[in-house]
Amino acid sequence: MKLRLFIASGLLAVNTAAAAELTSWQLPTELSYGYGTEAGKSVQGELELAPSASFSLAPGARLELSARARLDEVDRLEPGKAPLDTYSNLSRPANLGEAGTLALRDAYIEVELDNGIARFGKQQIVWGRLDGLKVLDVLNPQSFQEFILEDANHARIGLWSAYFDTTVDDWRVELALIPDATGHEIPDEGAWFQLTAPRFRYGADPGQPAPRITTVRDQSLIEGTAAGLQVSGFFGSVGVSAMAYSGMEHEPLGRIEIENNAPVLERYYERRNMLGLSADMAIGSVALRAEGAWHPSRTFNTRSATSLDSVDLDQGTLALGADIFAPMDLFINLQLLFDNVRNAPGDLVRPAQDRIATAVVRRSFSYDTIETELRWNSSLNTGDRMMSAAATYEYRTDTEFELKFETFHGTERGLFGQFEDRDRLLLGVKQYF
Repeated sequence: MKLRLFIASGLLAVNTAAAAELTSWQLPTELSYGYGTEAGKSVQGELELAPSASFSLAPGARLELSARARLDEVDRLEPGKAPLDTYSNLSRPANLGEAGTLALRDAYIEVELDNGIARFGKQQIVWGRLDGLKVLDVLNPQSFQEFILEDANHARIGLWSAYFDTTVDDWRVELALIPDATGHEIPDEGAWFQLTAPRFRYGADPGQPAPRITTVRDQSLIEGTAAGLQVSGFFGSVGVSAMAYSGMEHEPLGRIEIENNAPVLERYYERRNMLGLSADMAIGSVALRAEGAWHPSRTFNTRSATSLDSVDLDQGTLALGADIFAPMDLFINLQLLFDNVRNAPGDLVRPAQDRIATAVVRRSFSYDTIETELRWNSSLNTGDRMMSAAATYEYRTDTEFELKFETFHGTERGLFGQFEDRDRLLLGVKQYF
C-alpha cells in the first residue's frame, strides 16, 4: 500500500511534468561514513541520492519535484526497517527493506498571484525566526533519526498542504491548510540515536524494558487537518509577526492497553492550539530575534507506579536570539529558550521547565572554499550538553568534502546526556550532477 501510494504520487507528478518545460535539475549524491568513537564501531555507511527538478507549466506557474533515497550498508543508525508508522498514508516513504527508504520530499505547483503566491502539494512551510529552536516552526514534523544533528531543512518532513502568501495593504498574510497528519519520525528501540531519556519514554527509566508499541490514528481527514495563519509587518525597523495554529501533535502521547492479557503501549495523537508572536531587528552588526508561543490546554502524559494517564495544562515558551557579525569575519549565533508548563503535577512525564542555550560560531577561509563551524547546545536544567565541530571544503563547485565530530556529556536521563556513549566522527563527500 505504501509503495503504491508513492508510485501513484510519482506518476501524477511525472504526468504533470511531461506537459511542462524543464527549467533546472540536479542530482546531489552524498557518501557518508560514521564511526562511533566511544563505542569503537562503525555507525553508518550511507549513500544518499536527492534528485530535484523544476518545470515551467505556464507563465506564472511552476512545478517543483524532489525525492530522496537513503541506503545504509552498515545499518546501525536505524537497524532493520525504518520506523514509519508515525507517517500518514499520504506521506509515508517507501521502505526498501533493511537497505533504506525512498521518500518523495517535494511535489508542489506554485502559482503567482496578483499580490503573492499559492502553492499546492507536498511541501515544507517554515515559520519562525530562530535557528533550530522549535518555538513557531511547528507546521511540519521532522525526523529524529540523527536526533537534532541534521540540518533542519534536511530533517524536516514535507506535508501535503495548500499555502497562500499574499499582501494586504502593508501586511504580509500567510495561510496554510494541511490535511496531512504525519508526526515526527521517532527512532525505534536499538537505533543509534534511540531516545532513552524518561521524557521520551513516557516516564520509563533508561534501560527499563518497554512493552510492545503500536501507533493509532483514529481521526478523520477533517479532524486531522491543520490550519495556520501568520500576519507580518514592520513597525519602524522592527519586523513583527503574529501567528495562530491548530493541528495534530507531531509528538505522540502514550497510553497502556491490554491485548491478550499483555500490556501494549499505544501511541496516539491529540490536537493542539497555539498562539505565537515573533520579532526581529538589526542594530549595527547585530540582529536580534525573539519568539513566544502560548499553548492553552495542551495534553501531556503523567505517570504513576501503576498507570500512564494524561492531563491538559497551559504551556508558554519564550526564546531569544542574536546573530553577531563579529571581527575577523566571524559569524556568531546565540540563543536562549525558556519553556514552562503551568501548574505541572509532580508526576508529569516531561520536566515542568526547560532552559536551553545554544551557540554557533562559523568562519570561512580561502575565498569561502573552506567553512568551519562549532556548535554547542546545553540544557541549563541539568547541565548536560552536546557539541559538534565541522569543516567543509569546496574542492570544486560541484564537489564538497566534510569532516565532523559530535560529542555528548551528561546523565542518561538528560536531554543530551542520554547519548553520552554516542560520540560520532563523520566523513562525507557530496557530488552535484
